[in-house]
Amino acid sequence: MPSTASSSRTRTTPTLRTVLGAVIALATVLTGLATAAPASAHSGLTGSTPAEGGVVASDLRQVDLTFTEAPLAGLDAGLRIEVRDQAGQDESTGDVTVAGTTMSKQVQLSAGPHTMLWRYVSPDGHPIDGQVAFTVQAAQTAVAGPTVTPTATPSREARGSSGTSVVTTPTPVADTAVGADGDGSSSALPWVFGGVAIVVVLGVVAVLASRRRSVPADD
Repeated sequence: MPSTASSSRTRTTPTLRTVLGAVIALATVLTGLATAAPASAHSGLTGSTPAEGGVVASDLRQVDLTFTEAPLAGLDAGLRIEVRDQAGQDESTGDVTVAGTTMSKQVQLSAGPHTMLWRYVSPDGHPIDGQVAFTVQAAQTAVAGPTVTPTATPSREARGSSGTSVVTTPTPVADTAVGADGDGSSSALPWVFGGVAIVVVLGVVAVLASRRRSVPADD
């Protein structure tokens, strides 16, 4: 009997060790997978200027793309930004610049629909491509109203001080003759009436005198 119990314990001990080893191995694998998951996740785009479907003014001079991680150092040649108009013309200029997690490029935009094409390289060397569609609004032209220029009226002093000579022509005044119409004729009327009256009186006296001479004297 004792030998049988000892043999049973001997057979059971390797089985427990095997189970424990398997559990430890499985825990190690799961821990490794949990640790490797964040490292294997690729970077992604978090925002852009202009935003997808946005409308911007034509005076925008730079486009920006922001990612979860900074681009891989030393691979600047693999970073690309192109901003194409509706006809496919690239309206971006210069090189792609990197500041932290943001890639940027200078642009000179025309009005209308545009597409920003980009290529980014994550820190683990994985390239990412994408695009952002937006619209550029035409600049509004201000309508100027009619310009009214006030016309200054030169003063008398200004006209006199200018180079133009001003000649004043006196208006001739006609001399009034004595006896003509006006005050002279009014003063001569009494003399005319007086002369007529004297002539009438002298005529009456002459008639009376002639009659008196023609009457014979009484005897």
